[in-house]
Amino acid sequence: MIRSVAVGAGITTAAVAIAHTALAGYVARRLVAPRSPKVFTPVTVDGDTVSVPVVDDSREPGTYGLRFDDGSHMMVGDIVRIEGDRVIRRILTRPEHLGDGDAVAAWTSQNIGAPEDVGPTRHVGVPLRRGGVAEAWEIGDRATADGRWTIHVHGLRSSRNGALRSSPATRDAGWMSLVVSYAGDDECEPADALPSTLGTREWRDVDDAISYAIGQGAREIVLVAWSMGGTIAMLALEESPHRGTVTGLILVAPALDWTRVVENAVAGAHLPRTVAAASMRVLASRVGARALGLVEAVDARALTWVGTKRPGPRVPTLILHSRVDPVVPFSGSVAYVQRHPDAELVAFDATGHCNEANQEPERFHDAIVGFLRAH
Repeated sequence: MIRSVAVGAGITTAAVAIAHTALAGYVARRLVAPRSPKVFTPVTVDGDTVSVPVVDDSREPGTYGLRFDDGSHMMVGDIVRIEGDRVIRRILTRPEHLGDGDAVAAWTSQNIGAPEDVGPTRHVGVPLRRGGVAEAWEIGDRATADGRWTIHVHGLRSSRNGALRSSPATRDAGWMSLVVSYAGDDECEPADALPSTLGTREWRDVDDAISYAIGQGAREIVLVAWSMGGTIAMLALEESPHRGTVTGLILVAPALDWTRVVENAVAGAHLPRTVAAASMRVLASRVGARALGLVEAVDARALTWVGTKRPGPRVPTLILHSRVDPVVPFSGSVAYVQRHPDAELVAFDATGHCNEANQEPERFHDAIVGFLRAH
Protein backbone atom coordinates (compact mmCIF):
# COMPACT_ATOMS: atom_id res chain seq x y z
CA MET A 1 0.00 0.00 0.00
CA ILE A 2 2.73 2.42 1.04
CA ARG A 3 4.75 1.49 -2.02
CA SER A 4 1.78 2.05 -4.35
CA VAL A 5 1.13 5.44 -2.78
CA ALA A 6 4.80 6.35 -3.23
CA VAL A 7 4.74 5.26 -6.85
CA GLY A 8 1.54 7.21 -7.43
CA ALA A 9 3.03 10.30 -5.82
CA GLY A 10 6.12 9.92 -7.97
CA ILE A 11 4.04 9.71 -11.13
CA THR A 12 2.05 12.78 -10.08
CA THR A 13 5.23 14.72 -9.32
CA ALA A 14 6.70 13.77 -12.68
CA ALA A 15 3.50 14.80 -14.46
CA VAL A 16 3.53 18.17 -12.70
CA ALA A 17 7.20 18.66 -13.60
CA ILE A 18 6.52 17.84 -17.25
CA ALA A 19 3.55 20.24 -17.33
CA HIS A 20 5.67 22.95 -15.70
CA THR A 21 8.45 22.48 -18.26
CA ALA A 22 5.93 22.56 -21.08
CA LEU A 23 4.52 25.84 -19.77
CA ALA A 24 8.02 27.27 -19.50
CA GLY A 25 8.76 26.27 -23.08
CA TYR A 26 5.49 27.84 -24.23
CA VAL A 27 6.30 31.13 -22.50
CA ALA A 28 9.83 31.13 -23.93
CA ARG A 29 8.51 30.46 -27.43
CA ARG A 30 5.92 33.24 -27.19
CA LEU A 31 8.58 35.63 -25.91
CA VAL A 32 10.92 35.26 -28.89
CA ALA A 33 8.47 34.31 -31.64
CA PRO A 34 8.74 36.20 -34.95
CA ARG A 35 6.22 38.88 -35.81
CA SER A 36 2.81 37.46 -36.71
CA PRO A 37 1.21 38.34 -40.03
CA LYS A 38 -1.11 41.35 -39.96
CA VAL A 39 -4.73 40.50 -39.21
CA PHE A 40 -6.94 42.09 -41.88
CA THR A 41 -10.59 42.59 -41.00
CA PRO A 42 -13.61 44.24 -42.68
CA VAL A 43 -13.92 47.99 -42.18
CA THR A 44 -16.47 50.45 -43.51
CA VAL A 45 -15.52 53.96 -44.64
CA ASP A 46 -18.31 56.54 -44.42
CA GLY A 47 -17.40 60.16 -45.05
CA ASP A 48 -15.12 61.35 -42.27
CA THR A 49 -15.51 58.20 -40.14
CA VAL A 50 -14.52 54.55 -40.33
CA SER A 51 -16.12 51.57 -38.61
CA VAL A 52 -13.79 48.85 -37.31
CA PRO A 53 -14.31 45.74 -35.16
CA VAL A 54 -14.29 46.18 -31.38
CA VAL A 55 -11.04 44.83 -29.91
CA ASP A 56 -8.96 46.08 -27.02
CA ASP A 57 -6.66 48.08 -29.31
CA SER A 58 -9.41 49.74 -31.33
CA ARG A 59 -11.03 51.01 -28.11
CA GLU A 60 -7.87 52.83 -27.01
CA PRO A 61 -7.93 56.64 -27.00
CA GLY A 62 -5.55 58.52 -29.27
CA THR A 63 -4.39 58.44 -32.87
CA TYR A 64 -3.71 55.18 -34.72
CA GLY A 65 -3.63 53.75 -38.22
CA LEU A 66 -5.32 51.35 -40.61
CA ARG A 67 -3.11 49.58 -43.14
CA PHE A 68 -5.11 48.40 -46.16
CA ASP A 69 -4.38 45.27 -48.13
CA ASP A 70 -2.92 47.34 -50.98
CA GLY A 71 -0.36 48.89 -48.59
CA SER A 72 -2.05 52.31 -48.28
CA HIS A 73 -2.52 53.90 -44.86
CA MET A 74 -5.28 55.81 -43.09
CA MET A 75 -4.74 57.78 -39.89
CA VAL A 76 -7.66 57.53 -37.48
CA GLY A 77 -8.39 59.64 -34.42
CA ASP A 78 -10.97 59.89 -31.67
CA ILE A 79 -13.76 57.43 -31.05
CA VAL A 80 -17.07 58.89 -32.24
CA ARG A 81 -19.23 56.12 -30.81
CA ILE A 82 -19.46 52.37 -30.26
CA GLU A 83 -22.28 50.41 -31.87
CA GLY A 84 -22.45 46.78 -30.77
CA ASP A 85 -19.30 45.04 -32.00
CA ARG A 86 -18.13 48.05 -34.07
CA VAL A 87 -16.12 51.14 -33.13
CA ILE A 88 -16.64 54.27 -35.23
CA ARG A 89 -13.58 56.53 -35.28
CA ARG A 90 -12.77 59.86 -36.92
CA ILE A 91 -10.65 59.76 -40.11
CA LEU A 92 -7.67 62.15 -40.00
CA THR A 93 -5.96 61.27 -43.29
CA ARG A 94 -7.37 59.21 -46.12
CA PRO A 95 -5.78 57.58 -49.19
CA GLU A 96 -6.81 59.54 -52.29
CA HIS A 97 -8.05 56.46 -54.12
CA LEU A 98 -10.19 55.18 -51.24
CA GLY A 99 -13.90 55.81 -51.60
CA ASP A 100 -16.73 55.19 -49.17
CA GLY A 101 -17.82 51.63 -48.59
CA ASP A 102 -16.43 48.32 -47.36
CA ALA A 103 -12.72 47.51 -47.38
CA VAL A 104 -10.23 45.26 -45.60
CA ALA A 105 -7.56 46.68 -43.29
CA ALA A 106 -5.32 45.88 -40.32
CA TRP A 107 -5.36 47.98 -37.15
CA THR A 108 -1.95 49.35 -36.15
CA SER A 109 -0.39 51.73 -33.65
CA GLN A 110 1.67 53.05 -36.56
CA ASN A 111 -0.09 56.37 -37.09
CA ILE A 112 2.38 57.68 -39.69
CA GLY A 113 1.83 56.16 -43.09
CA ALA A 114 5.25 56.68 -44.69
CA PRO A 115 8.56 58.42 -43.95
CA GLU A 116 7.79 60.97 -46.65
CA ASP A 117 4.98 62.17 -44.38
CA VAL A 118 7.70 63.27 -41.95
CA GLY A 119 10.16 64.93 -44.30
CA PRO A 120 12.53 64.51 -47.28
CA THR A 121 13.40 60.82 -47.37
CA ARG A 122 16.10 58.65 -48.91
CA HIS A 123 15.55 54.89 -49.01
CA VAL A 124 18.95 53.39 -48.22
CA GLY A 125 20.54 50.04 -47.47
CA VAL A 126 22.86 49.70 -44.48
CA PRO A 127 25.67 47.21 -45.25
CA LEU A 128 25.83 44.45 -42.63
CA ARG A 129 28.95 42.70 -41.38
CA ARG A 130 27.04 39.39 -41.55
CA GLY A 131 26.34 40.00 -45.23
CA GLY A 132 23.47 41.64 -47.04
CA VAL A 133 21.85 44.94 -46.15
CA ALA A 134 19.30 46.31 -43.72
CA GLU A 135 16.73 48.60 -45.30
CA ALA A 136 16.51 52.03 -43.66
CA TRP A 137 14.95 55.45 -44.12
CA GLU A 138 17.12 58.53 -43.96
CA ILE A 139 14.91 61.52 -43.16
CA GLY A 140 15.92 65.17 -43.07
CA ASP A 141 18.40 67.67 -44.48
CA ARG A 142 22.04 66.77 -43.90
CA ALA A 143 23.18 70.35 -44.48
CA THR A 144 21.06 71.86 -41.71
CA ALA A 145 21.57 68.90 -39.36
CA ASP A 146 25.30 69.69 -39.22
CA GLY A 147 26.41 66.18 -38.32
CA ARG A 148 23.70 65.54 -35.72
CA TRP A 149 21.94 62.21 -36.32
CA THR A 150 19.34 60.13 -34.51
CA ILE A 151 18.98 56.39 -35.13
CA HIS A 152 15.48 55.03 -34.44
CA VAL A 153 15.31 51.38 -33.33
CA HIS A 154 11.98 49.58 -33.13
CA GLY A 155 11.03 46.86 -30.67
CA LEU A 156 10.12 43.19 -30.67
CA ARG A 157 7.48 42.13 -33.21
CA SER A 158 7.35 45.64 -34.63
CA SER A 159 8.88 47.33 -37.67
CA ARG A 160 10.43 50.55 -38.90
CA ASN A 161 6.95 52.02 -39.25
CA GLY A 162 6.44 51.89 -35.50
CA ALA A 163 9.69 53.74 -34.83
CA LEU A 164 8.63 56.49 -37.26
CA ARG A 165 6.54 57.93 -34.43
CA SER A 166 9.62 59.52 -32.84
CA SER A 167 10.96 61.04 -36.07
CA PRO A 168 8.71 64.17 -36.27
CA ALA A 169 10.20 65.36 -32.97
CA THR A 170 13.79 64.73 -34.05
CA ARG A 171 13.03 66.51 -37.33
CA ASP A 172 11.69 69.53 -35.47
CA ALA A 173 14.81 69.57 -33.29
CA GLY A 174 16.91 69.83 -36.47
CA TRP A 175 18.51 66.36 -36.37
CA MET A 176 18.76 63.77 -39.15
CA SER A 177 16.79 60.56 -38.61
CA LEU A 178 17.90 57.09 -39.67
CA VAL A 179 15.04 54.62 -39.09
CA VAL A 180 16.49 51.12 -39.30
CA SER A 181 15.62 47.47 -39.64
CA TYR A 182 17.65 44.60 -38.17
CA ALA A 183 18.01 40.83 -37.90
CA GLY A 184 14.67 39.04 -37.95
CA ASP A 185 12.85 41.75 -39.91
CA ASP A 186 11.01 40.77 -43.07
CA GLU A 187 12.69 43.74 -44.77
CA CYS A 188 16.26 43.01 -43.65
CA GLU A 189 18.25 41.18 -46.34
CA PRO A 190 19.04 38.36 -46.13
CA ALA A 191 15.60 38.19 -44.58
CA ASP A 192 14.90 35.60 -41.93
CA ALA A 193 12.02 34.71 -39.68
CA LEU A 194 14.21 33.38 -36.91
CA PRO A 195 13.10 34.02 -33.35
CA SER A 196 14.39 37.12 -31.62
CA THR A 197 17.42 36.85 -29.36
CA LEU A 198 16.14 39.78 -27.29
CA GLY A 199 18.84 42.03 -28.69
CA THR A 200 21.94 39.87 -28.26
CA ARG A 201 22.17 39.27 -32.02
CA GLU A 202 20.25 42.31 -33.23
CA TRP A 203 22.59 44.94 -31.72
CA ARG A 204 25.26 44.16 -34.32
CA ASP A 205 23.00 45.34 -37.14
CA VAL A 206 22.28 48.56 -35.23
CA ASP A 207 26.02 49.00 -34.71
CA ASP A 208 26.37 48.71 -38.50
CA ALA A 209 23.77 51.49 -38.77
CA ILE A 210 25.91 53.62 -36.45
CA SER A 211 28.90 52.96 -38.71
CA TYR A 212 26.80 53.90 -41.75
CA ALA A 213 25.72 57.19 -40.17
CA ILE A 214 29.32 58.06 -39.31
CA GLY A 215 30.27 57.32 -42.90
CA GLN A 216 27.58 59.75 -44.04
CA GLY A 217 28.94 62.57 -41.88
CA ALA A 218 27.42 62.00 -38.45
CA ARG A 219 29.56 63.56 -35.73
CA GLU A 220 27.22 62.89 -32.82
CA ILE A 221 24.47 60.30 -32.62
CA VAL A 222 21.51 59.84 -30.29
CA LEU A 223 19.86 56.42 -30.29
CA VAL A 224 16.05 56.56 -30.11
CA ALA A 225 15.03 53.09 -29.02
CA TRP A 226 11.59 51.55 -28.50
CA SER A 227 10.85 48.67 -26.09
CA MET A 228 13.32 45.84 -26.91
CA GLY A 229 15.20 48.49 -28.88
CA GLY A 230 16.27 49.72 -25.44
CA THR A 231 18.05 46.41 -24.86
CA ILE A 232 19.67 46.70 -28.28
CA ALA A 233 20.84 50.24 -27.54
CA MET A 234 22.38 49.20 -24.23
CA LEU A 235 24.22 46.27 -25.80
CA ALA A 236 25.48 48.47 -28.63
CA LEU A 237 26.84 51.00 -26.15
CA GLU A 238 28.60 48.20 -24.27
CA GLU A 239 30.14 46.54 -27.30
CA SER A 240 30.32 48.96 -30.23
CA PRO A 241 33.71 50.32 -31.32
CA HIS A 242 31.75 53.45 -32.33
CA ARG A 243 30.15 54.03 -28.92
CA GLY A 244 32.13 57.25 -28.41
CA THR A 245 30.05 58.86 -31.16
CA VAL A 246 26.78 58.01 -29.36
CA THR A 247 26.28 60.97 -27.05
CA GLY A 248 22.73 60.38 -25.83
CA LEU A 249 19.81 57.99 -25.52
CA ILE A 250 16.07 58.46 -25.90
CA LEU A 251 14.24 55.34 -24.70
CA VAL A 252 10.51 54.70 -25.18
CA ALA A 253 9.02 52.08 -22.82
CA PRO A 254 12.45 50.41 -22.73
CA ALA A 255 13.12 46.79 -21.79
CA LEU A 256 15.94 47.40 -19.32
CA ASP A 257 15.31 44.34 -17.14
CA TRP A 258 14.09 41.19 -18.85
CA THR A 259 13.41 39.38 -15.58
CA ARG A 260 10.71 41.97 -14.84
CA VAL A 261 9.32 41.67 -18.37
CA VAL A 262 9.07 37.87 -18.23
CA GLU A 263 7.65 37.81 -14.69
CA ASN A 264 5.08 40.41 -15.73
CA ALA A 265 4.04 38.30 -18.74
CA VAL A 266 3.69 35.18 -16.61
CA ALA A 267 1.64 37.02 -14.00
CA GLY A 268 -0.59 38.46 -16.73
CA ALA A 269 -1.25 34.93 -18.00
CA HIS A 270 -2.11 33.81 -14.42
CA LEU A 271 0.66 31.21 -14.45
CA PRO A 272 2.77 30.22 -11.44
CA ARG A 273 5.66 32.63 -10.78
CA THR A 274 8.11 29.74 -11.06
CA VAL A 275 7.28 29.45 -14.76
CA ALA A 276 9.10 32.75 -15.38
CA ALA A 277 12.40 31.46 -14.02
CA ALA A 278 11.96 28.16 -15.83
CA SER A 279 11.28 29.87 -19.17
CA MET A 280 14.47 31.91 -18.79
CA ARG A 281 16.40 28.71 -18.09
CA VAL A 282 14.98 27.28 -21.33
CA LEU A 283 16.21 30.32 -23.29
CA ALA A 284 19.67 30.13 -21.71
CA SER A 285 20.22 26.44 -22.40
CA ARG A 286 21.65 25.07 -25.62
CA VAL A 287 18.94 22.40 -25.78
CA GLY A 288 16.19 24.97 -25.23
CA ALA A 289 17.67 27.37 -27.77
CA ARG A 290 17.84 24.60 -30.36
CA ALA A 291 14.24 23.60 -29.70
CA LEU A 292 13.13 27.22 -30.12
CA GLY A 293 15.09 27.68 -33.33
CA LEU A 294 17.37 30.31 -31.82
CA VAL A 295 20.71 31.10 -33.44
CA GLU A 296 22.24 31.25 -29.96
CA ALA A 297 21.16 30.74 -26.37
CA VAL A 298 19.92 33.87 -24.61
CA ASP A 299 20.62 34.60 -20.95
CA ALA A 300 17.59 36.83 -20.36
CA ARG A 301 18.41 37.19 -16.66
CA ALA A 302 21.68 38.89 -17.57
CA LEU A 303 19.88 41.47 -19.72
CA THR A 304 19.34 43.97 -16.95
CA TRP A 305 20.72 47.45 -16.38
CA VAL A 306 18.83 48.26 -13.20
CA GLY A 307 21.16 46.45 -10.78
CA THR A 308 24.88 46.66 -10.16
CA LYS A 309 26.22 44.02 -12.57
CA ARG A 310 25.74 46.12 -15.72
CA PRO A 311 26.09 49.80 -14.87
CA GLY A 312 24.75 51.16 -18.15
CA PRO A 313 26.22 53.94 -20.27
CA ARG A 314 27.11 57.28 -18.74
CA VAL A 315 25.40 59.43 -21.34
CA PRO A 316 22.46 61.84 -21.06
CA THR A 317 19.31 59.72 -21.26
CA LEU A 318 15.63 60.53 -21.67
CA ILE A 319 13.10 57.80 -20.84
CA LEU A 320 9.46 58.13 -21.95
CA HIS A 321 7.29 55.47 -20.31
CA SER A 322 3.70 54.96 -19.23
CA ARG A 323 3.01 54.14 -15.59
CA VAL A 324 0.43 51.54 -16.68
CA ASP A 325 2.41 49.82 -19.46
CA PRO A 326 1.04 46.24 -19.51
CA VAL A 327 4.10 44.70 -21.22
CA VAL A 328 7.28 46.39 -19.97
CA PRO A 329 6.88 47.34 -16.30
CA PHE A 330 7.32 51.03 -15.51
CA SER A 331 9.24 50.01 -12.38
CA GLY A 332 12.26 49.09 -14.51
CA SER A 333 12.55 52.65 -15.83
CA VAL A 334 12.15 54.04 -12.30
CA ALA A 335 14.91 51.75 -11.03
CA TYR A 336 17.21 52.75 -13.89
CA VAL A 337 16.76 56.48 -13.29
CA GLN A 338 17.41 56.05 -9.56
CA ARG A 339 20.86 54.67 -10.37
CA HIS A 340 21.74 57.02 -13.23
CA PRO A 341 21.98 60.74 -12.49
CA ASP A 342 22.29 61.45 -16.23
CA ALA A 343 18.85 59.88 -16.86
CA GLU A 344 15.49 61.68 -16.82
CA LEU A 345 12.13 59.92 -16.73
CA VAL A 346 9.00 61.48 -18.23
CA ALA A 347 5.99 59.50 -17.01
CA PHE A 348 2.83 59.08 -19.08
CA ASP A 349 -0.58 57.58 -18.36
CA ALA A 350 -1.06 56.03 -21.78
CA THR A 351 -2.81 52.67 -21.92
CA GLY A 352 -1.26 49.85 -23.93
CA HIS A 353 2.42 49.30 -24.72
CA CYS A 354 4.39 52.01 -26.57
CA ASN A 355 1.30 54.18 -26.99
CA GLU A 356 2.83 57.31 -25.42
CA ALA A 357 3.15 59.00 -28.81
CA ASN A 358 -0.39 57.96 -29.80
CA GLN A 359 -2.20 59.17 -26.70
CA GLU A 360 -0.12 62.10 -25.46
CA PRO A 361 1.55 63.29 -28.68
CA GLU A 362 2.36 66.86 -27.62
CA ARG A 363 4.12 65.83 -24.38
CA PHE A 364 5.95 63.08 -26.24
CA HIS A 365 7.06 65.47 -29.01
CA ASP A 366 8.06 68.30 -26.68
CA ALA A 367 10.07 66.06 -24.36
CA ILE A 368 12.19 64.78 -27.26
CA VAL A 369 12.65 68.22 -28.83
CA GLY A 370 13.63 69.72 -25.49
CA PHE A 371 16.14 66.94 -24.79
CA LEU A 372 17.81 67.24 -28.20
CA ARG A 373 17.97 71.04 -28.12
CA ALA A 374 19.52 70.97 -24.64
CA HIS A 375 21.84 68.23 -25.83
